[in-house]
Amino acid sequence: MLFILIAFLAPAFGATACIIESRLSNCTFKRQTTMIFYISLMNCVFLPLVFVFGLPSVPTWQSLLCYAGLALIDVLYLYPFYTALKVIDSSIVAALFSLGQITIPLLSFLFLGEVLSLTQYIGFMVIIMSSVALSIKGTRIPKLSRAFYYMVFASLLRAVYAILEKYVLIEDSNWVNMVVYPNLISGLIPFLFFFRQKWRKDIVKNFPPYLDKFKIFAVNEFICFLEVVAQVYGMSGLSPVVSSSIGATEPIFLLGFCYFMLKKYNIPLNEKISTQVLMKKLFCFVLIILGVILVVD
Repeated sequence: MLFILIAFLAPAFGATACIIESRLSNCTFKRQTTMIFYISLMNCVFLPLVFVFGLPSVPTWQSLLCYAGLALIDVLYLYPFYTALKVIDSSIVAALFSLGQITIPLLSFLFLGEVLSLTQYIGFMVIIMSSVALSIKGTRIPKLSRAFYYMVFASLLRAVYAILEKYVLIEDSNWVNMVVYPNLISGLIPFLFFFRQKWRKDIVKNFPPYLDKFKIFAVNEFICFLEVVAQVYGMSGLSPVVSSSIGATEPIFLLGFCYFMLKKYNIPLNEKISTQVLMKKLFCFVLIILGVILVVD
């Protein structure tokens, strides 16, 4: 039960980070590579805080290669993710992370030998279908938005990430390592962007805007750190399917936070909250919650 409760903190922190990154992506940087570079600069700043729960151990070469693979995925998925944030509501982007996760039960069975009950598989499919419905526009001819295709790629990468993450947690048996090593490596990878002249010039040009919003980046990184800790600790005691299903509640938290900020502080966000759109989202979110209950129960 503790693993489940901690795992539910991850989508709450993730929703908060998604709101901040949506504003930064749409209002601060035009190029996704520039956003990825500056969002990754402080990956290592808050890592010492996890030492309260335990110290990292020296990984084997096999585990280290897996950590490098996880770090690479952690950087690659950000490009289609930030592209989608420029196209569609942030709560829908968060929901579309469930798209590629349809492969998680199969990958879990093939690589981890995990077998779930029929009820859990049904719940997982309910989550996937509800997430897809959030991206369908119109009422006559269903037309998938561009964000759908961006997020298919991003979510497939995250699905592979989840399976590899669970595999390493089983092999390495130290969840603190999972927090530390991928974050260290992923903080270094974006420096490769300097080898491309166009990207390098844009990164240098946008350094002053980064300094202007440094505090926002710092707050966002701390929230992302909390999300990673909650997600990794939850995954250490749960299956990838259950962990991913819990993560699918992120758009519910996100819409709630957006509505609160709009009504309480009148902060405009990239989120449509008209009555018709709100009812559609709420209906899909109810189905997602039902699916999560079936998976976790």
